Amino acid sequence: MSASDREVLNEEFERAAEKFAERTVGRFDNMDIVEFSRLQPGQSIAEIGAGTGNFLALFKDRASLSVAIDLTDGMLRQAAKRHPHESLLVGDGARLPLGSASMDVVASAQMFHHVHEPMPILREMRRVAGDRGAVLIVDQLATENFEEIQRLNELEILRDPSHATSRPPSAFRVMVMAAGLEVVDEKIVESQQRLSSWMWPGEFPDERIQAVRRFIEAHGHETGKGFEPDGDDWVFTRRRIAILARRV
Repeated sequence: MSASDREVLNEEFERAAEKFAERTVGRFDNMDIVEFSRLQPGQSIAEIGAGTGNFLALFKDRASLSVAIDLTDGMLRQAAKRHPHESLLVGDGARLPLGSASMDVVASAQMFHHVHEPMPILREMRRVAGDRGAVLIVDQLATENFEEIQRLNELEILRDPSHATSRPPSAFRVMVMAAGLEVVDEKIVESQQRLSSWMWPGEFPDERIQAVRRFIEAHGHETGKGFEPDGDDWVFTRRRIAILARRV
């Protein structure tokens, strides 16, 4: 991650950390992630880009050790407040402060769409998982249509300047293979969401919310997310992928 990308990401998430922590409670509840991860009772898990720790908290009753790694101090302060059982580390996903083969599962959730160059991070996740561990990736999806990906990224960057790119399912599969991993399991989960729950006032500046609303009105149908007006709100389809992988 470049210095400028890191600065934008830190600025965005330091500003929004508290509201982000509140808004994202429960956003993985429909994905059955703990069972999907194959994590066994008493094993360890680390999350890269853990933010406020809400995803990692899903494993509280199963993991003996939960390590949250993030670039942003403000996000980890929220994690410490809300999830005191998690061990917190400030660190870069491309240079993880963990030993090789030291964790049973190395995860990322809603992180890779903030990353322009994912391969160094994936290789580090593979290193830390080792021969016996697993790599777990959860992230939002674009369609396989190039024009829709372009429009969706315009929208996402307007909403959150730290956004890098949304990727189609095929891109995640290629990334995993290029990192020396093979897919053990994969699933795609769809859910309906509202713009009002995607952009909370207070977490996002009012002028940014209005700019996103204007963009959706003009181009929402070109993003592949199926935006439909619902009174003063918008409803759309959110698609996320979960991939579990191990060393080849």
